[in-house]
Amino acid sequence: MSSKKRTISNFLILFSPLRARRLFLFAYLWALIYSKFVISVTMICLFMMSIFELNFENKQPLQLNSRLHSNWQNFISNKAYLAVTVFFFLILTTGIYSSDTSYWLERLRIKLPFLLLPFAFASIPQMKEREYLSILYFYLILSFGSSLLVGFDYWQDYSIITENLGKGQPIPTPVNHIRYSLMIALSIIGGMILFVRNFYWKWTWEKWLILGMTGFLFFFIHVLSVRSGILVLYASFLFLSFRFAFSQKNYLISLASVITLFFTPAIAYNSIEGFKQKVDYTIWDWQQYYYDLPLRSSDASRLISFKVGLEICQKEKWLGVGAGDLRKEVHKIYDERFPEITDKKMPHNQFISVCAGMGIIGLAVFILAFFFPLFYKKIKPDALFITLHLIIFASFLTENTIENSVGVGFYVFFLLLGIHFLNTKNTNPLPN
Repeated sequence: MSSKKRTISNFLILFSPLRARRLFLFAYLWALIYSKFVISVTMICLFMMSIFELNFENKQPLQLNSRLHSNWQNFISNKAYLAVTVFFFLILTTGIYSSDTSYWLERLRIKLPFLLLPFAFASIPQMKEREYLSILYFYLILSFGSSLLVGFDYWQDYSIITENLGKGQPIPTPVNHIRYSLMIALSIIGGMILFVRNFYWKWTWEKWLILGMTGFLFFFIHVLSVRSGILVLYASFLFLSFRFAFSQKNYLISLASVITLFFTPAIAYNSIEGFKQKVDYTIWDWQQYYYDLPLRSSDASRLISFKVGLEICQKEKWLGVGAGDLRKEVHKIYDERFPEITDKKMPHNQFISVCAGMGIIGLAVFILAFFFPLFYKKIKPDALFITLHLIIFASFLTENTIENSVGVGFYVFFLLLGIHFLNTKNTNPLPN
């Protein structure tokens, strides 16, 4: 074999489609925390790999993927993938009656992963259990590493940041603190699954490392003091405890877990100063809204955004005002009813946002698409897949979670990862 052919052969082995996809999947997870730009790049690369392939032995290395037809059949034969694309097409449809084209295009761009990534994941060869758990392991390590950096920055300005927590300001995080807390919550659940499954990459002692990182992240999420992340984590723990109790008929462990969860916030309140500041601020914050005081604080302004969104829902009940015109309608109501508020928040509730922009019909389709993968006959949900839906659903109640690129990227990645691995065609499904 000539040196040129040997070089090409080594290159193809090193950068095989399988290795490249793994690299892009890991890069995507890293980008969720550190780079919105890289999220877009990896998404496009994964999608393009499902359409094209490189063969340097030919005169024209770039050519259509030899499995393109098979990839398409995998995509359309699994209705869970098609359900994910609904989130994109809902926004696309409202362009018919949205007058603010620029804002509508912005919403469409943010939802683009719901269109491109399902086909990209449908084109990935079926994963084995070890590959699936390896992704969770990498995600756990990534979350742990980022938490150390956040914790170090907090420690450097401890007194100032702790004081700011008492004023409703979050601990600085590399990405939006609410989405970041949701990511940490899911990584904790993933760490628990890895430990229970006795997973390790190379050495058996890694399972204790996994337990240590998971325990640290559980402590860290209380230090972070983002209520959304803590609430969805506790809700997930309660669900998993009851699920375990009924499936294993072991009610004592479930009861012990519930009792532990009940006392943990009290322990955190008395031992973590930042957590105490956040709880005290929350109580004060709700009093501002309850007594209708002129000072508009964090939760009070969030509740007002609910009112604004619900008022828009009443205008066009069935089809909404159009996703493109939602911002314009929100600002209009703020100017009319709350002129003293300069920070005009979009409805901090995903369901209200969808209803205001797409009406009752759009909301019904949205909810159906959200729950469809959980009940689709070709999917065998595991604990992580169910917990993901619980976390995202709970966050929808207080946040418009998938109205920015990080929220969309986080949700769609783990949703599609679950759909891909838990397909009943998989010969190595993860036991429940």
